[in-house]
Amino acid sequence: MLLISGFMLLHLPSKGQVGIGTTQPQAMLHVHDGSILSSTLPQNPADNPYYNPAFPDPVEFKMKWFHDKGAFRSIGFRAGSGALDPFVTGMYSFASGFECFATGIGSTAFGLKTLASGKASLASGESSSATAFCTFAHGESAIASGANSVALGTLVSTNGKAGAFVFGDYNKNMQLTSTADNQISMRFAGGYQFYTNSQASVGVSLASGGNSWQIVSDRNRKENFSPVDGEAFLEKIEKMPLSSWNYKGQDPKHFRHYGPMAQDFFEAFGHDSYGTIGTDTTINQADLEGVNLIAVQALAKRTQQLREKHRELLLEIESIKEHLANNEPSSVTRKRRKVLLTKR
Repeated sequence: MLLISGFMLLHLPSKGQVGIGTTQPQAMLHVHDGSILSSTLPQNPADNPYYNPAFPDPVEFKMKWFHDKGAFRSIGFRAGSGALDPFVTGMYSFASGFECFATGIGSTAFGLKTLASGKASLASGESSSATAFCTFAHGESAIASGANSVALGTLVSTNGKAGAFVFGDYNKNMQLTSTADNQISMRFAGGYQFYTNSQASVGVSLASGGNSWQIVSDRNRKENFSPVDGEAFLEKIEKMPLSSWNYKGQDPKHFRHYGPMAQDFFEAFGHDSYGTIGTDTTINQADLEGVNLIAVQALAKRTQQLREKHRELLLEIESIKEHLANNEPSSVTRKRRKVLLTKR
């Protein structure tokens, strides 16, 4: 045991455990009521991941346990940057990396120059920050600044909007920001793909530069084709109730819609010779468009038939006019006279 002025500094019991500040060590090294610091000599300035020969600041590597804050640091930093200053060390916080700061209560910071200043926040990656309650920021220059918000990717920000999610691709030219609370914003210049089965054969996509969803509709991915009766579809559409409406709980002054009810649509088109199509509470957009195209095709056939009939009538009228001009009965007139004489 080592004593100085009545204070016990070091206790070495026979079983090989070392106690600092305690006579009853509970581990091979037990420090009681005191911080732990492990450090290196100043390192080569080139060890700085942002090394600039014009500013050759030495780099230090240190590990410290803040016993009075329940906080831990294992970081590298430029001399004089204040990375281990107690004033920038949050209670119950953790930081590891290069010049990472976890100043919020229960916050965590990883990576390079990250900041977690919000309570229970987490920041990781490079130059990312989580600055509000329960925020998460990961990536490069990702900023989660609204309470309970998430920012993932490169140059993205929740812009102080609570509950917002913002996801971004590798784009360093323009920041993507949230514009409302509880909003999700995404930027992926390569497009989007969503599949609803394990074979990735059914789903939707949004092409790079596109402005509408594309439905997987490859003939080679389909089977069990069945013909349809366009005239029957027209009759069903003619009888189907159509109206304007709004969803319950929404303001009718701002959220009105046109269209059928799912129950009526399902009753009319919910079954074919193979099985069931859709449900009686939802309308699949692809099925709705399919029904519309079938109806349009049936109307196109009707129109063609009417055109042919119209052409025949025009020819008949021209024939009648020609015979009248020559004071001769046309074949149609002769037929009508014959019918009248027969009836007499």
